Amino acid sequence: MTGSERREQIRSKLSQTQVPVSATTLAKQFNVSRQTIVGDISLLRAHGTAIVATLQRSEEHTSELQSP
Repeated sequence: MTGSERREQIRSKLSQTQVPVSATTLAKQFNVSRQTIVGDISLLRAHGTAIVATLQRSEEHTSELQSP
């Protein structure tokens, strides 16, 4: 899977859910690092995709992502 294909799937997944999805969860689903997902989210935002990120207070300190 290319990076652009992964970003499209991330965008689709976020637009279809009503609950936040953690970057760690997405990383596991796509078999990439959490940092790769963070970069993908940055690129999606730069291209106009509205994504809300909130800090989840947990041991992992992961971000939760959701389309508004």
